[in-house]
Amino acid sequence: MLRNRKIQVRTTWLVGAAACAMLVLAGRLAWLMTAHGEDLHGRSLGERMRTVPVMAPRGDILDRSGRILAESTTVYAAYAVPAEVRDKARAATLLAPILERSTAYLDKRLGMRAALVYLRRRLTPAQAQQVRQLALSGIGLAPEVQRVYPYGALASEVVGFTGIDGQGLAGVELTYDKELKGTNGAIRVEYDARNLRIAGARTTYEKAVPGDTVVLTLDVGLQEIAQEALREAMANSGADQGLVLMMDPNTGAILALAAAPTFNPAHYADYPPSRWKDPAVSNTYPPGSTFKPITVASGLQSGAVTPHTGFYDPGFFRVDGRAIRCWKGGGHGAETTQIVLRNSCNVALGEIGLRLGTQRFYQYLGRFGILAKTGVDLPGEGRAIVPPQKSVKPVDLAVMAFGQTLNVTAVQLADAISAIANGGNLVQPHIVQEVLSPRGKTLWTAPTRVRAHPISAEVAAQVRAMMVDVVTNGSGKPAKVPGYTLAGKTGTSQIVVGGRYEPGQYIASFIGYGPVPHPQVLALVVIDRPQGEHYGGKVAAPVFSRIMARALPYLGVAPSQPKNQAQGVRIVPQVAGRTPATALRLLRAAGLSPRVVGPTGAVVRATLPAAGERATGRAVQVFEGPALPASTHRAGTAPVS
Repeated sequence: MLRNRKIQVRTTWLVGAAACAMLVLAGRLAWLMTAHGEDLHGRSLGERMRTVPVMAPRGDILDRSGRILAESTTVYAAYAVPAEVRDKARAATLLAPILERSTAYLDKRLGMRAALVYLRRRLTPAQAQQVRQLALSGIGLAPEVQRVYPYGALASEVVGFTGIDGQGLAGVELTYDKELKGTNGAIRVEYDARNLRIAGARTTYEKAVPGDTVVLTLDVGLQEIAQEALREAMANSGADQGLVLMMDPNTGAILALAAAPTFNPAHYADYPPSRWKDPAVSNTYPPGSTFKPITVASGLQSGAVTPHTGFYDPGFFRVDGRAIRCWKGGGHGAETTQIVLRNSCNVALGEIGLRLGTQRFYQYLGRFGILAKTGVDLPGEGRAIVPPQKSVKPVDLAVMAFGQTLNVTAVQLADAISAIANGGNLVQPHIVQEVLSPRGKTLWTAPTRVRAHPISAEVAAQVRAMMVDVVTNGSGKPAKVPGYTLAGKTGTSQIVVGGRYEPGQYIASFIGYGPVPHPQVLALVVIDRPQGEHYGGKVAAPVFSRIMARALPYLGVAPSQPKNQAQGVRIVPQVAGRTPATALRLLRAAGLSPRVVGPTGAVVRATLPAAGERATGRAVQVFEGPALPASTHRAGTAPVS
């Protein structure tokens, strides 16, 4: 009896303990389900779900008129779920000729202990169709995005390119990668512990979100003008490298940026990496005499000189016991500040630098943006190379004043000269005009940002007149364009290698803008190491002339001096995309007699002769058409004088 009672007690305690354990476990389970249920459920799904990524369509890159510079097309990647491939040897044999991979390579991929492996990406439509027709178990196709560049090498340094996974690697593709890339989607399928698809299990699809559209300030028409002129200059001069930068001096908007040699962004791997960067932004060079307007403006603004300050140039001057020669043998003799730019006199410019003094000279370098990066929205911007102020000697100062012993980037120099062109404002150079959502809604528009006011409007007007004099009467005569008043400055700089001037190696350049007094375009031409003739006035100024002769009519800027009319030759302005009334007004202002041909429409589509071409006589035919679709609503927004 006692023994039975002990058994009962022990049983009771055991049952009680088991019940308590069950209550603890139940409580623990309830706590996990309430506090961590979602997390655990997600982990469970994560173990069972296999993901096939779906790349988001990358946003387009457009020029300012809506023309497509970069867009995305759908291609496919062949992938395998190794556990589902029943006959791996047969699959490798069948896929090898289609995917252009060796059988050994595919055998290795199909034998991997992985949930999913890629066999080949970016298939052609024919390859994708052949894979689809095989209908092999465990083999699938995943949609991907391939970048297409309709204009090929045109503005490739600006546009840039993307990698195999659609990531931006250079140019605007890199700088605005966050806006362009969108959000990838995914296809998720449920698998068991053996990596086999569960029959009847759910499949989820997360839709990819396309990237935003980036609209550039660059204009395809102006870019074509710049690249054609540069290509011709390179062929004529035998130069190693060259660039052309075109900018709106009032806003800092970059209108064209051409470089030579260039590359095709669709096949960027076929070119050396040195070509991928934009030399106008990344590389520095000695500006030579194109820097002289900055020195003169600094001297006038500071009061170191006046327009009537006199100089005497015997052909050289001595500083720190060293003779610094002017480019003209025998010198320019007596002259004033008003004509030192026309003469491009090294002696006078050196003296202006000395009158400024090191402290004020560096102060104005900073005010003109030379001592800092411009912040242009392109990758890899270089920084000017300027001697440390504390180590500058008088001879260094004199030489820097006429553009040697310091190196600048092309975009820095263009921005600094823009401050003279626009009346004294140092603006922010930029390449992107606006960002649009996939539905076309404007998300962001680039403001016109004034970074500094290095000089007054009065001083800007004085230097502007001197630069007009350079083109009218000085070394810049080859930069003239009949019918337009242009301002500019030639430059011929010696190349320094290892701290010493390299004999016979020069950079020929020209910077200018127009029309004056209300400039709409600034252009910088830099030709590196021309063979034979090497002076900027002979090599670069004619390139500037060819560019402006086509660019100004293209922008609808009518000549203010109708010299061509007396010769019976007129330049046809760009009127495509404008309303008929505006187009007819611009054509008549250019001295032409336009005549509408065919049905009338909301906008002008084309003219004959085409924009930028010369019209013999007055007759020009105008072809109208319907308004452009919303995606190209920017056509015809070029400014008019």
